[in-house]
Amino acid sequence: MKIKKITFKISIPLTGLAKGKNFTIELNDDANIVQGLAMIDNYIFEHPEESIFPIFKNYIHNYLQLVWNPEINKIYEDIGLSAYGPDEHGNLRKFMPLRDDIEFNLYPNSVIDIQPDSGC
Repeated sequence: MKIKKITFKISIPLTGLAKGKNFTIELNDDANIVQGLAMIDNYIFEHPEESIFPIFKNYIHNYLQLVWNPEINKIYEDIGLSAYGPDEHGNLRKFMPLRDDIEFNLYPNSVIDIQPDSGC
């Protein structure tokens, strides 16, 4: 089984949370964004001090809930998303169409920037 590294950069445009948090995780070679966020949530459950939550009086409990709508299997429209994998020179230029294809197989060594709308 092949393993790949993915970096998620998650920030929320609210005072104190805008700096955000970076998570670099290892996933199975065929993993998608939902599986990656679920792995981060599992890590946060075991290490709550690493989370930028709780926010909104504990209404939001995890990253997956904040980003993904399971009823329609899509990323919420108000989520800022930038997802790129490295090209043959290591530059982050290979676009990943995660909003159009939630099952897209993430590129190894890719970076996914996520910024939820603060509701302002």
